[in-house]
Amino acid sequence: MLIGFRDAPDELIPWQDLARAQHVHTGAAFHRLALEGKPALRWIGRWHRHFWRAFSQYLHQQHEPDFAVQLQRIETAVRQGYVRSSTWSQLQAQAAALLQHRDAALVQAPARPDLRYQRLGRIASGDPQLLQRYREHYLSRQQTRHRTLFDQIERLPLTPSQQRACITLDDNNLVLAGAGSGKTSTLIGRAAYLIASDQAEPQDILLLAFGRQAADEMQQRLQQRLGIKLDATTFHALGQRIITAVEGRRPRISPFAEDDAKLGSWVASQFEALLETPEYRRELIAYLLRFRFPADSPFDFATQNEHQRFVRSNGVCTLSDSVDDAAGEEIQSSAAGVIADWLWSQGINYRYRPAGIYSLAPPQTPATAQGTIQPMLLVPDFYLPAQDICIDLLLLDRDEDSPAWIEPAAYQRALDALRHADTANGQRRIELQFHQQQDGSLIDDLARQLSERGVVAQPKTDPQILARLQDGAQLQPLCDLLTQMLRSYRTLQPDAVELRARIDASPGSQQLEQALRLLQPLHSAYRAELAAHDEIDFDDMIAKALEYVEQGRFASPWQHILVDEFQDISALRARLIRALRDAVPGAALFAVGDDWQSIYRFTGSDVGLTTDFAGFFGPASISALDQTFRFNSSIGELASRFVLRNPAQLPKQLHSQTQVETPAVSLLAHRSREPAKDAGVLERALEVISQRFAAAGGASCTVMIMARNRFSLPDSARLAFLQRRFGQLQLQSRTLHAAKGREADYAIILGLESGKYGFPAERRLHPVQDALLPGGETYPHAEERRLFYVALTRARHRVYLVYNSTRPSCFVTELIADQYPIEQHEFEPAH
Repeated sequence: MLIGFRDAPDELIPWQDLARAQHVHTGAAFHRLALEGKPALRWIGRWHRHFWRAFSQYLHQQHEPDFAVQLQRIETAVRQGYVRSSTWSQLQAQAAALLQHRDAALVQAPARPDLRYQRLGRIASGDPQLLQRYREHYLSRQQTRHRTLFDQIERLPLTPSQQRACITLDDNNLVLAGAGSGKTSTLIGRAAYLIASDQAEPQDILLLAFGRQAADEMQQRLQQRLGIKLDATTFHALGQRIITAVEGRRPRISPFAEDDAKLGSWVASQFEALLETPEYRRELIAYLLRFRFPADSPFDFATQNEHQRFVRSNGVCTLSDSVDDAAGEEIQSSAAGVIADWLWSQGINYRYRPAGIYSLAPPQTPATAQGTIQPMLLVPDFYLPAQDICIDLLLLDRDEDSPAWIEPAAYQRALDALRHADTANGQRRIELQFHQQQDGSLIDDLARQLSERGVVAQPKTDPQILARLQDGAQLQPLCDLLTQMLRSYRTLQPDAVELRARIDASPGSQQLEQALRLLQPLHSAYRAELAAHDEIDFDDMIAKALEYVEQGRFASPWQHILVDEFQDISALRARLIRALRDAVPGAALFAVGDDWQSIYRFTGSDVGLTTDFAGFFGPASISALDQTFRFNSSIGELASRFVLRNPAQLPKQLHSQTQVETPAVSLLAHRSREPAKDAGVLERALEVISQRFAAAGGASCTVMIMARNRFSLPDSARLAFLQRRFGQLQLQSRTLHAAKGREADYAIILGLESGKYGFPAERRLHPVQDALLPGGETYPHAEERRLFYVALTRARHRVYLVYNSTRPSCFVTELIADQYPIEQHEFEPAH
C-alpha cells in the first residue's frame, strides 16, 4: 500500500507489515491510520467508503493464515474428545480474543469474510448449534468404534440412548433413567467405556451406590461380563475410607446409626432426665400449651364438615380435668383447644360452648353457602361463670374475611346482632380472631383483655401441668417428634446462618424456634454420648469426610465419579461429591437417576438437586434413556402423563418395547373396610390374573401386592392362604416404598382411598419436621404423585387399582375424570 506522509516522502508498505503495526483512530466523521514509528497521517472522511472497504478487505486477507492456524488448533482440541462445557468456554475466550485483536484494525467488517473467520465468530459467540455438531460428530465416531463393547455389556446390546449416555463426557453429566430403562446397565457401560477408550484406569473411577447390595451387583456384573475389577462402594463406606486415610484408623460406628429403636430408647431416657430440670420443664410446658395441636385453619378447608373431620381425626381434646376422660373434652378447633388449655393452666374455670348464655334469636338468612344456619354465634365459645365473661373466637382472617363455607354478609349480620345485644344487655364479651393463632398473638391478646376486666389468674404449678400432660399421653408424641428432629438435624448439619434462614422461612417459625430449643440439649447430649464412646454416626461420617476433602487433607485419586440412584441424594452427600470432583483438575461427574421416582424426602433426599442439577454442580449435559424394558406402552403412557401433571418434573419421552392397543390399568371398586382381608376383593383380582395367566400360557407368573401403608396389606397368614389357593401365582407383598426397584408381571395396589391414612395420605407432616427437611414442593401431593408413578411402573403386563368407591382416592378420581387410558369394566359388579 502506497502511503503519503505529511512531512516525509511517500512509502510503499507491504500489507503484511500493515497488519502487524497499524491502528485506526475512529471519529464521528473521519478515520485516521496510525503506524508504529511513522509520522501521523491526515484524517480521511468516513464517506470514502470505497477506500475503507478495500482497506479492510485487504487487511482481513492478511489475517486469514492466523485464522486458519487458530481454527485448526481449536478443532484439533475439539476432535480429541467430547467437548466439555469448560473446554468450550476456554475455546470461546480464545476465539473471541483473536477476533477482538484483529477486528480492532478494521473500520468495517469485510464484505467477503472467509469460512474460517465465520467459524471463529460462531465459536466466539458460543453458538450452541455448532457445539452440538462437534459433540454429535464425536458421539457418532465413538459409537461406531466401540460397538462391540456396547453389544456385550448386557445380554442385549445397549440402546442408542444408553450408548450416547455412556460416551457423553461433560464436566457434569446427568442421565435421566425412567423406570425399567436400564440405569444399572448404563452405569456399567460408562465404566467399561472409559476404560476401553483409554480415558481411565479402573482405579481412576469411583462408582457410588446407596446400598451395599446395589454396589455388589454392579461390581459383580463388571467382573463377570467384562472382566473389569472395579471397586463399587456406598456413601457410608466412602466416608469411612476418607476418614481412615486421614486419621490412620477406622472410625467406630455408633449403634444409634442403624438401630432406630435403640436411638428412640436413648432419647426417651434423656428426655425423662431433662424433665427433672425446671428450665427444660418450663420450656416444654410452654411449647405444648401452645403447639400440641395440629394447625387446622378453617380457611384451608372447603366445607365445615371437612374441617371438623380433620379435627376429630387428630383427636383435638383439652387438658381440662372437669371431664371424666383423662384425654379431656373434645373441642372444635385447635385454636379453641389452645385457649381452653391456657385457661385451665391459669386456674380460670370455663364452660365450652354452653347454651342459654346469649339471648339471641337465630338469623333468618342462611349463613353458609350450603344454605344451613350456622349456630356458631348463638353460643359463646367459652363462658367464664365466675366472672360472667364470654369469649368468642371469630372465624375471621387478617382481612376480616370468613372461610369459604360461610356467606360473609350473613356472618357479618349475625356478628353485628351479637354486638348489639351485647351492648343492650350489658354482656361482657371478649373477641378473638382465628388468624391470631398463626401470628402468635392469640393468648397474649386474651391475657391482656382478661387483665383489663380484672380477672386474676391462679396458675397451676409446673408439676401439676406436667402430670396432666402425662395423664393425657401428651409427652410420648413430643418425645417421638424430638427423635425424628434429631435424625433430620443430623442429616441436615445446618450452620447458624442456614438454621436461621429455615426458621424465618417456616410458616410456623415460632413453633420451630421453640421446638429447636427443646432439641438443643438433646443434641448436645447426643454429641457428648458419641464422643464419650469415640463413635460417629453416618451423618458425622459424611460431614467429616466432606471437611477433610475440602481442607485438602484427603487426596482424591478419582478422575471419574459415577453415582447411582441420584434422585435419592441429600444435600450433604451432594456437597461431598462436588468437593471430590473439585479436588481433581478435570474430574467429571456422571449421575444416573430419575426425578419421577424421588420418594424419600423424609430421609433427607432433595429432588431439587436433580431437577436443578446444573444449578448445584455447574454447566452440565443432561440426557435421557428413552426406552423401557419393563412395562407396556399403555402403562407407560398413563404413568408418564400422571406424573407430568406436576410441571416441576423434568419432561422426557419413555418408549415401551412392548406396544399394546388396549388399556393395561384396571379399576376394581369395593366398599369393604378391610379389602386385604375381604375374600370379595383381593381374591377377585387374583382370579382374573390367574385367568389371564392361563390364557397366555406362560411358565410362571409373579404378582406384587402393594399399599401405601403396611396395615393395608394382607398379613403373613393371609398371604400364605392366598399363595396356597393361587399356587400357580408367585405372590409377594410390599409397601410402595419397599417396592421401588422391584418388578412383577402383575401389580395390585390396595389402599386407594381418601383420608388421613389413605393414598395420597392426607396426614400432614409435622410442621417442625417439615422445616428440617429439604425444601417442600408447592404442587399438591407432589411426592405422593411420584410414589403412585413408582407403584404403577412395577408391573410388566397389568396393574389393578383397588379403590373404595365410597371414599375414593383423588388419584383414582383424576384417572376417571381426565379420561386416562384405564379399564373400568373388567370386573362385574359384586352382588
